[in-house]
Amino acid sequence: MLKQHSRKRGALSRFFVLSASLTAAAFLTQPTFSQEASTQAPSSVRFTVDATKRSDAVIGNKVAVVNVWSPNSLTVPAKDEGGDLSSFVETVQLMQATGGSAERDLFVDPANLDVLDDYRFDPLVDACRRALQLRVKPWIKLSVPAKFSRESQIGVFGVDVLPPDDYDVYYRYVRALARALADEFGLDEVRSWRFGVLTEFENGDWFKAADGTPESSREAFFKLYDYSVAALDDELGGEVCVTAHAMACTEGLWDERDFFEHCARGTNAKTGKVGTRLNVFAVSFYDDAPGKPHPLDLPGTVERVRTKARECGLNDVVFGVDEGRILASKKGAKAGDLTWRIVGQTYQAAYDARLFKIMLDNDVNYFSAWSYSSGSAWNGYPLVAQRVAENVAKFKDSKRLETTAEKTLGEGVESDAVAAFDEATQTLRLTSFNFKDDLEYADSLAVEFAVSAPFWAGREVQIVEKTVDDRINFFPQWLRDQAELGISDDVFPWSPDSGCLDSAIYDAAARQLYFEKLRPKYVEIANRPYSTERTAKVGDDGRLTLQTTLARHGVVFYEISPTNAKK
Repeated sequence: MLKQHSRKRGALSRFFVLSASLTAAAFLTQPTFSQEASTQAPSSVRFTVDATKRSDAVIGNKVAVVNVWSPNSLTVPAKDEGGDLSSFVETVQLMQATGGSAERDLFVDPANLDVLDDYRFDPLVDACRRALQLRVKPWIKLSVPAKFSRESQIGVFGVDVLPPDDYDVYYRYVRALARALADEFGLDEVRSWRFGVLTEFENGDWFKAADGTPESSREAFFKLYDYSVAALDDELGGEVCVTAHAMACTEGLWDERDFFEHCARGTNAKTGKVGTRLNVFAVSFYDDAPGKPHPLDLPGTVERVRTKARECGLNDVVFGVDEGRILASKKGAKAGDLTWRIVGQTYQAAYDARLFKIMLDNDVNYFSAWSYSSGSAWNGYPLVAQRVAENVAKFKDSKRLETTAEKTLGEGVESDAVAAFDEATQTLRLTSFNFKDDLEYADSLAVEFAVSAPFWAGREVQIVEKTVDDRINFFPQWLRDQAELGISDDVFPWSPDSGCLDSAIYDAAARQLYFEKLRPKYVEIANRPYSTERTAKVGDDGRLTLQTTLARHGVVFYEISPTNAKK
């Protein structure tokens, strides 16, 4: 969600509530390419990996977090269509979870402004219970109930943007919520969750003072944050993780970096002491559209705020991305906004693999996604983005390896690699991608990994290769069906490049055709197996060469381990 009048367009609006055989690449020193590959690929890249040169740092799970727009929409899937995120998602953000409208306020009677403590926390408690059933931890984004502001101002996201009339009333509300959660799930369990204060706190479309001035809005947030942390600490103890989320890549009402000064040196509005606790600071990051990157890239966005935090002595704050990816693409009936901010084309696979490398290079802890499937959150069948995320998550607990590259790339083509070694399972993991910032990109890329692993010299290893490309993506078939059946782009209110077909198609006739006739075919395509396995002997010199050719926007993952390794 971002401001409409600043450096970035549009936001995830309230309207979104509407809401085979594969690669046969060779693994030894002789190249054999996949069935669609060509040795005449116009671009090529060779990565040299030394498996003995490992970083001290351990890679974390960069895809551990997903967002849910409305806590009420978090549901346990009714059937298994391959959209299970349990292999990589660890936390779910429940956005705007504690109020802002009659639908989100947690009261018996949200309209009765004379009774402010008729709490009814059941809807949020139920959402947290569903999260735990999905084997993920809730991340509750605290927000101000509309009931706490007698002079409401409804913003573009359909919620009241004003601070509470009485911060002590808000404090008691948050404290009562924390007590209700601890009573239901246990104090130790709730202490293991995260609690965020607002979404994009400097975005005037989400939160501002009644007079709308930058100064008043900034002070109102500082006070809200202090009262929120105090309420959580006083009820749960000072062990709970507290987070804040700014736009950062987009100019807001006030400079979000001022918040670090407040946390480090400001007067706490609730306790009167100096400063307040901050554990995680998140930004939003959206590229404008395929082929239209945001002027301030992700590393620049994060470093801009991290530098200020370090200047203020906040050296232990973790930095991540609470929402983002791609804002828009081709225009639909109403606008070009992408439902859940992802395209259906395989472009998204290479985009996400490239993002993984960028995050590792720039110490970005996580990137929270809106969806990985044809629906939202856990509902639907897999997009190629989910296949990438499943494999990216496997790099968790591994140490990154020294890697060099020799590249011969066409204009605008990008390819990089990540190599890592999991010492516990003795598994070497490699990945690379064939990316160009163009949905119509069509060229292949020859990829070679030259691995030095002297500790495996002369040993037999098992090699698993997984290739994510058009062959396991239903969306190209949808585009063909759309053309053959005469389904116009107007069936989408927003961009027809949206891959989340379950929620993106709004025309009644098109939805009926999709769900009754087309969808089963797409489920089958999305769940095709996409890996090959074989064994090979590492050379006596400890060297192993892997070669393949990636189709446009393809991503390859390798897992290599000795055949007698304990998994």
